[in-house]
Amino acid sequence: MRSETLWKMSGLTGTYEAWAFGDAPDLLAELVCRGIKTATASAYPLYEAEGEPVPQVGEYSVILDSQEDAVCIIRTTKVTIVPFLEVSPEHAYKEGEDDRSLESWRAVHRDFFMEELKEAEGLEFTEDMPVVCEEFEVVYQPSLEEEVQAFFAGDASGHDWFHTERVVRLAKRLASAEGADPEICRLAALLHDVDDYKLTGKAFGSTENAERLMARYGIPEQQRAEVLAIIQKVSFKGADTEVPESLEGKVVQDADRLDAIGAIGIGRTFAFGGTRGQLMYDPKIKPEPGKSAEAYRKNSNTTINHFYEKLLLLKDMMNTETGRRLAEGRHRVMEDFLAEFYAEWNGEDLQ
Repeated sequence: MRSETLWKMSGLTGTYEAWAFGDAPDLLAELVCRGIKTATASAYPLYEAEGEPVPQVGEYSVILDSQEDAVCIIRTTKVTIVPFLEVSPEHAYKEGEDDRSLESWRAVHRDFFMEELKEAEGLEFTEDMPVVCEEFEVVYQPSLEEEVQAFFAGDASGHDWFHTERVVRLAKRLASAEGADPEICRLAALLHDVDDYKLTGKAFGSTENAERLMARYGIPEQQRAEVLAIIQKVSFKGADTEVPESLEGKVVQDADRLDAIGAIGIGRTFAFGGTRGQLMYDPKIKPEPGKSAEAYRKNSNTTINHFYEKLLLLKDMMNTETGRRLAEGRHRVMEDFLAEFYAEWNGEDLQ
């Protein structure tokens, strides 16, 4: 999310700076969010050269990742300036990197400062160079749900936050009925669209955003692996559609498909077609079911044809007994809608 969005969500007042760590911004932002990294260090000569003030106690900063997404807000609690060789083991530990030892800190920061100062005209690293040692505390971090909600803010294609929220709710319901792990289902449903090619332009099965978010929120590695395996296979890909191996994956896939059919599915289909500039209907353009994943991705057919290329197929593609039962009623809603649509299109009354 944007830094101004996060700041507004926090309810904090005053001013702030938004910045990312200069080296490994994603990893360091993750360490900050997890409470491991509570300090940082910077070369004092750069402040002098650029005429920038040294950080002050009480100042707020919005921490950004490599994508310039705002991840948390910190407040500076302590600032000291000491020569490079006098940085303490305690400070090195608080920086939270590598093995957290002073030796490791010196090795990493010596290389980093040398490279950073080399880019600034007339500056070079020395062992007695003053270093700004800053300590901070996290004062606001959104929940994973809030991050995902912000990710879909403003979407009008039917893949908005409310879609994700409904899929999470359906996944919980199916997990309870089918005996699946509710937490894995919740996480996979929550993150199932954050790498969707229709929203990001990425390849089918991409998991970059999901991986970044789960790492940031300290999701255990085993759970991450299970969730990623689900996300990679949950999407409809025409003739190349896959079925997740795990029961949890089958549950989430069913939940996502249930939200694609029925009354809401109809609304989402027309919303998506509108955002892509598709014709609503043209009797001369025929549906093309059974396309490959790549052909389906490039599809520019009419909105009505999407019912025959995907939506009407989903009832028989459900994985779970509960999913199949719920799909029956939603499928009939679409059939009734299409019958009425064609009657009205032809200026007739539905018999």
